[in-house]
Amino acid sequence: MQVGGPQEERSRRLMRDPLMDPPAREREFVVPVDFRMQEETYQEKLAVQHEEITFLKSYIEKLLNQLRRVLVKHNELEQLQTLCDPTTACVTDEGEDSSMVPPPWFTSKEYMSPLFAAYEGRIKELDIMCEKHRKDLDAFVVHAQSLALDNDRLQQELTSALEKLILQSEQPAGGRGSTDFFTTSVPDNSMADQLSEMNERLDFLMSENNLLVEQRSLVESELEECQRDIHERDSQLLTMSQNFNQASVAIQELRDACNHLKLEKQKCEVQLQQFAATIAQLEAQKETIASRVTGLQTNATNYVKQIDEYERTLANLKLAAEQKQATVTKRYQGVCERLRELTSALDAKHKQVDEWQERHRGVVAELDLVKQDCEGMVKVMHSMEKQLNEYAAREEAVAELERSTVEKAHCAALERDQAIAKEMQCRREISRLLEQKRIAASDYLKATDDAVERVRRKLDLEIQHRMDEIKHAQASIVTLKMQLETASRMQLDAEKHVKECMVQGDSRQMLFQEKFNQIAERVAVAEQLKADAETAEARATSLLAAKEAQFQKTLADLQDKLAIEHEQLSSVQRELDLRRAELRDSQESNAAKEKQVALLTNEVQDIRNESNQKHKYQLDMYSQQLRDAKSRLDMAENEVMKVKHDATKTEQMLRLDHSRVEAKYKTELEVASHRANRLKDEKSRIEAHLLEVQAKQSMYATKVCGIMAVHVALLMMVDFSAE
Repeated sequence: MQVGGPQEERSRRLMRDPLMDPPAREREFVVPVDFRMQEETYQEKLAVQHEEITFLKSYIEKLLNQLRRVLVKHNELEQLQTLCDPTTACVTDEGEDSSMVPPPWFTSKEYMSPLFAAYEGRIKELDIMCEKHRKDLDAFVVHAQSLALDNDRLQQELTSALEKLILQSEQPAGGRGSTDFFTTSVPDNSMADQLSEMNERLDFLMSENNLLVEQRSLVESELEECQRDIHERDSQLLTMSQNFNQASVAIQELRDACNHLKLEKQKCEVQLQQFAATIAQLEAQKETIASRVTGLQTNATNYVKQIDEYERTLANLKLAAEQKQATVTKRYQGVCERLRELTSALDAKHKQVDEWQERHRGVVAELDLVKQDCEGMVKVMHSMEKQLNEYAAREEAVAELERSTVEKAHCAALERDQAIAKEMQCRREISRLLEQKRIAASDYLKATDDAVERVRRKLDLEIQHRMDEIKHAQASIVTLKMQLETASRMQLDAEKHVKECMVQGDSRQMLFQEKFNQIAERVAVAEQLKADAETAEARATSLLAAKEAQFQKTLADLQDKLAIEHEQLSSVQRELDLRRAELRDSQESNAAKEKQVALLTNEVQDIRNESNQKHKYQLDMYSQQLRDAKSRLDMAENEVMKVKHDATKTEQMLRLDHSRVEAKYKTELEVASHRANRLKDEKSRIEAHLLEVQAKQSMYATKVCGIMAVHVALLMMVDFSAE
């Protein structure tokens, strides 16, 4: 594009013309990029809060139902009321269960007054904050409506300005008080250059006009999107208000539940007094029973040891007899085999071998009949085995000599006669010794069996008697322990559950309030950004400074809230330490009582021996009571173990909640820093966009003035566009 010339002079004159004022700049409606994402996250958090509130309600109802079941299962409520204070059993409200009685700490001012005062103060603060946020939301709606009206008004002004420009461009050049360059004298040589220059400018202006049309369509689409976003935000604000109303209803329900817990607490105090009266009565019986139980346990352990020793000795005797019997049978089987071999070798030679074999079989039958009575024949069998080995060796030598030579048959016959004589002699000796050993063994076994049977019957009777006494004593101890620990267990459980519910409710209300405050702060930030973008570019820097200050403020608030959470956790840990100290003190007191019971056991035993004949019926009744007390004590010990397990579980849950809260706060801090960085980037982008828009507006104004100044150029532009 050439510099200078009549077209540039005409453009400067049109820029100085007061009739051609540039159109007013349209104000942009700046919307935060992450507003919708923030709103979705807040809705999700509100849904989570509602779910947690419903879970707390169901958990409290479940705990109350479990407490009712335990009291009804053990029949403690009605029995204790009838024993200690029968009049209190009738004082119950309609529609309420009599087993739901609160613990005594629930009525103490030291525990409950600060809790209720803090709760009421917090509710008032929440009401004030809700009213404030309601007003802020109304102001935000009014401001959004005013922004929509301003956008409509600016659009109308822009259209009217464009129509004026088009009308002014269509008017003749002489009517505007300016001179056309065609009326002046222009040389014929420069006409072609000016026409070419005009064609180039027309081409350039047409392309820029197309760009302006496209940008206008983009601006309109952005305005429509902004309007849709405004409608969506209105619907989201309505949903948020509905959620807030639901939260207020849940808070009212929690207040009603607290009032109900107050009533139950009074009933629990009455029951605890009754339990204390019964426990004081049962502790005296527990001390006498514990000493007796310890003595019986020591006697039982001694008897059990003696029985084990007797059983071990009997088992050793049986094992020794079985081993001896096995060795005798093995050796006897070996002798029989060798004898069979000798008889088979000598059967063909002489008929006397057959007679010897028959006699041998008779001996084998006799040995089979008396083999179980041969436990003490080990030495005799050793000697017999040696003789039989010698005899077998000789017989084998005889057989070998007989097979080798027929000449020595006579010698073999003589040796055979000698062997038969020796065999008969051995048989007679064996039968005599076996008979003697069998008689002695049977006598010894009968005597030992009689003695063992007498000792066993005696010990069985004593053990049975001692076991019965131990069972009676254990039952009485269990019942006493159960009655002693039931009241403390109920008190600790109720106190722990109520405190947990109160702490969780307060923490969740605080989290809900914090999130609601963050939502309100971010809405205010969005409004401030819109106002700063509408007013001027100069306020962008102040907006950034305000945002940085607000980020620092939110960071400080989050740190303060984290410190408050740490303090709450430390208070809960201190309370757990106090409960543990109370448990240790109770265990020490129980140990001291058990020592006293051990000291009084001997005296009770003497008194029992003296008055056993006189007060038999009373002793039976007392033994029944002791068995009941022992069963209750066992149940109480089980409940104490459950309480310890629950305490450990609650401690772990508190630690997990603390870690979770810390992680949540860290993530929120990171998100806040990320959002601040995005706001800074958005501000820089807006500034660059404003500069570009201003530059384009000035350029478009100069070009439109040039178009209106030249009527001939407009005619040529229409021809060019038609082509």
